[in-house]
Amino acid sequence: MFTLYSKKSEYKTVKPVNDELLKNETDRVCGQDQPEGTRLMPTKILVVENDNDVLEMLNAVLEADGYCTDLAPGLNEALKLIASNDYDVILIDKNMPGIDGNGEGGLDLLRHVRSRCLSSEVIMMTGYPTVESAIEAMKLGAFDYMPKPFSVADIRLKIRRLLEYRSFINPDYTIGLYRRLQRKMVELIEQAARMSNDCLDRALLSVNDEIDELFVTLKNNERLILAERESLSHIASLAELLKLGLMETDDNYDLVDRICRFSNERL
Repeated sequence: MFTLYSKKSEYKTVKPVNDELLKNETDRVCGQDQPEGTRLMPTKILVVENDNDVLEMLNAVLEADGYCTDLAPGLNEALKLIASNDYDVILIDKNMPGIDGNGEGGLDLLRHVRSRCLSSEVIMMTGYPTVESAIEAMKLGAFDYMPKPFSVADIRLKIRRLLEYRSFINPDYTIGLYRRLQRKMVELIEQAARMSNDCLDRALLSVNDEIDELFVTLKNNERLILAERESLSHIASLAELLKLGLMETDDNYDLVDRICRFSNERL
């Protein structure tokens, strides 16, 4: 049994709260008892690369970072894996045998991914970087473009950057906004398509920094919203628990009931 102090300056006895109910509610509010389906799944990445050394290197790096990876040494193997799996990220080597025997099978695969509206995001890799190939990959829907040779730090940075964009509350909107900005960037680059590779790299980094700055602001705003939502959820849960221990005739019942209704409406 427990008591609440009433407006009449006297202690009133209210019905007891079930100990098991209290424990279950506390666990739920504190996040100690999460259903299996709510746990975050590891990021799933498909690596499509016809150079076996690069393929194995990427696999080792990504698995060490905790990602779930599948490997495809060519276009046909990649198509089979994509048909039966959902990937968060696909790393594609641009220069590999294509559908009709061309040497740019990576672009064929990129077209396949984007034409089917798959949720996967593509990072294009190439050992023959040119302004034209970067523009073509972006126009076809690649999220990012990475010239070879690249360092382990480079690939980790590219993937972390992509996953940050996908972690927003509304990732479809975020990625859509990113693509609109990206298209504008491509249009600017096309106007200066004769620039050297070094100039292209500097231009891409500069524009990416500006885009990232915008999304850092959005991300910080989302963190505030999520923190407020979590606090309100705790208030609603505790108010519901308190309500269970009150009789409808209690002076505090209406106030607690209003807190419960308001909190749930706001959530």
